[in-house]
Amino acid sequence: MASNAEFNKDMARFPLGTWAVVDSERTELVFTRHYAASPDAVWAMLTDPEKTQMWWAKVRGHAKTGSSFDLKWLNVKDVGQGIETDWWNGRVVEAEAPALLEISNSMHGRIRIELVPVPGGTVLTFRNVVALPEEVVLMSMAGWHVHLDHLNEALEGKSIDWQHWWDDFYPCWESAHASYAAR
Repeated sequence: MASNAEFNKDMARFPLGTWAVVDSERTELVFTRHYAASPDAVWAMLTDPEKTQMWWAKVRGHAKTGSSFDLKWLNVKDVGQGIETDWWNGRVVEAEAPALLEISNSMHGRIRIELVPVPGGTVLTFRNVVALPEEVVLMSMAGWHVHLDHLNEALEGKSIDWQHWWDDFYPCWESAHASYAAR
C-alpha cells in the first residue's frame, strides 16, 4: 500500500462535475474523466473486489447483469478503530465489459459508468441518480470527485491507506466542496 503522502492531491487537475435536478426527489450527478489506461484496466478497477478497495469501496458480488453488487465504504472516520460500516446492498442493472457498468444501490441510488476507448486511454462518464436533500448534493459531488481522483491514482498502482484517509484526504474533500459551492 502506498503512503497517502505519495498521492497527487491537486483537486484542480480534473474538471468539476455537474448536477441537475431530475424530479422533486432525485438529482443526477455527472463526471467525465480521461484516464491514461485502457478500458480493460479501468473496468478491472470498477469490478474486481481487490482493485475496488484501492480507490473506492469493498465490493461483494459480481459485475454481471442481475447479480448482487454490494458496497461497503472504507473512508469512515473510525475505521482505524475497528468500526465497520454497513454493507449497502446493490444489484447490477446492466454490465457489458469493458464498456458499461450500471448498478442500483440502497444508499447511492443508480450509478451508471460508461467507458469509451480514446487515443491514450479511456474516457469515463460517471452518472449517479440519487435521492438527496438539496444540502447534501454538493457534499456528494465533492465525495465522488475525490473518489474518481483516487481511481486515477489506483490506475498508477497506488492504493489508499484508508486508516489515514481523514487526515490525508479530508482537506482535498473540503477543497473540492468549496469549488462546487463557489460554482
